[in-house]
Amino acid sequence: MNKGFEIINENGRRIVKGHGHYEATYISDCRELVKRSQKKYGSKVAFRFKREGKLIEKTFIDLDRDVDSLGTALYDLGLNGSFISVFSENRYEWGVAYFSIINGTGVGVPLDKYLPANEVENLTSRGKVDAIFYSQNYHDMMVEFSKKESTLKYFICMDDISLPTNDSRFISINSLIKKGSELIAQGDRRFIDAPIDTEKMSILLFTSGTTMASKGVMLSHKNIASNVSSVSALLEVYPNDVHLSLLPLHHTFENTIGLMFMLLSGITIAYSEGIKHLVQNIREFKVTILVGVPAIFEAIYNRIMDGIEKQGKTGLIKKVTKVSNFLLKMGIDMRRKLFKAVLDKLGPDLRLFVSGAAPINAEILKGFQSFGITFLQGYGLTETSPVINATTFYHNVPGTIGIPVKDVEVTIDNPDENGMGEILARGANVMLGYYENPEETSQVMEDDGWFRTGDLGVIDENGYLKITGRAKSMIVFTNGKKAFPEEYEVLLNVIPGVKESFVWGNRAPDGDIQVCGKLVIDKEYFDCKGYTKEHIGDELETAIKKLNKGIPQYKILRYFLLSYEELNKTTKLSIKRPIETDKMKRYLDKVGVDIRKINKSFIEE
Repeated sequence: MNKGFEIINENGRRIVKGHGHYEATYISDCRELVKRSQKKYGSKVAFRFKREGKLIEKTFIDLDRDVDSLGTALYDLGLNGSFISVFSENRYEWGVAYFSIINGTGVGVPLDKYLPANEVENLTSRGKVDAIFYSQNYHDMMVEFSKKESTLKYFICMDDISLPTNDSRFISINSLIKKGSELIAQGDRRFIDAPIDTEKMSILLFTSGTTMASKGVMLSHKNIASNVSSVSALLEVYPNDVHLSLLPLHHTFENTIGLMFMLLSGITIAYSEGIKHLVQNIREFKVTILVGVPAIFEAIYNRIMDGIEKQGKTGLIKKVTKVSNFLLKMGIDMRRKLFKAVLDKLGPDLRLFVSGAAPINAEILKGFQSFGITFLQGYGLTETSPVINATTFYHNVPGTIGIPVKDVEVTIDNPDENGMGEILARGANVMLGYYENPEETSQVMEDDGWFRTGDLGVIDENGYLKITGRAKSMIVFTNGKKAFPEEYEVLLNVIPGVKESFVWGNRAPDGDIQVCGKLVIDKEYFDCKGYTKEHIGDELETAIKKLNKGIPQYKILRYFLLSYEELNKTTKLSIKRPIETDKMKRYLDKVGVDIRKINKSFIEE
């Protein structure tokens, strides 16, 4: 095990380059990933899920066989070289369909299962999609599409349901797998032996946003395979681990880490039945690893702490934590024994949490680690396949996002007096560009290979990266100093009774920039306390005054509004900031008064 990174200087730039802690498992493409896992892990369970209440398991052999059979059938339909979409909830068939497309057939175009019909229709048109895999939940949508003029030649259903008998474009995935298996038995190796150009686009991913605003990110096998290999050198996992798949598979974080990396490592992937069944699924599937976003971990942590408070054991937990931390400094780790009761309720086998997409409050990170669960964070974008940086077992400082993954370089462009500037990344994981959009591509890709993330950050003296926020959402005060909504939201979201928050910079009539917040209130929490709206406002004002004591005067949160309505978010649970900003502007224009006069007010729903 080595340090994991080095700091170098190149043309006056301070660059941190990742080396990893362990020997990387290198793969050149995603077909090699499936084949390697099949040979190494064979009849071991690769997938575990429930269907109609029945537990079903699929092995690495099953995956390899089903991918080859389905890919061969796609060739037989004349779909080689085609763009093909996958549109469904997370499930075993999602991975089979995806690998059957990208591992020799054509270009995979995963779509967000939450998209409305008009956006699915527009994106399949923009992506020149010839066929689409879908689950029965979207059958009616597909039937409507089939009545319109489009590029779609085939609608492939993942479930054995009644399909239109008068339309040969509708086919079941199981019939294709059976057909492909028969063709392979007859010697058909068109898919199995199809050459893979690792430098060519094999995946087209549309970023979050409206149909016209979303950009198509072009990724190659080299991009994905390099990132999976890089992560394998930084994260220590074991074949007896079980990962619970929660995040949508069309996002690169779940796709690369929750699917590709887990398969490469021989880890069993269990599919969640939904957020309502989270704790139940963690226990029954004997989950050891959870990959998610801050909102998921915040919800879990708040549930644990609420339970402790209701039992009147908050003081006891604090005392036990102090004892545990003291013993840990002495090299004695008693956390899982001391907090056995907590872990038993959450999931006795849980050992590793990995969070991505946004910063998480240090209190939550430390809280989980005090229970004996290692909490790591990853940072990256769709354009970087996605992981750029991560904390590790050896580099895990709260408030930082660790070090670059192996073979990836990170630097800060044009740092200010505090060392803050735009984060740039370079490596084989950086995308080919934006689909049919050379202008946007040229704005983010430098000639020497650097990719502009659009995020601002600092690399500290230890080489650790700190994210300060998105350049587009940055609040600039009249004195020229800067702040970021994310740094406030992380603090606001842990105030008891606050479900989530949105912070923006509001320009006052006199030109002053005020930091303002919209707090989404947990109605049940305050109803149980018998609070009126006035009491809620007063209590939250007290909490915010306490928060402001740790913030320089010029950047304190000055005013806030309250709401019961959830924020507009992407499927990654990231706030849609332009929409929320516009809503607040329209609301303030509607009431026609200065926000100072309606501070602590509930927004009229």
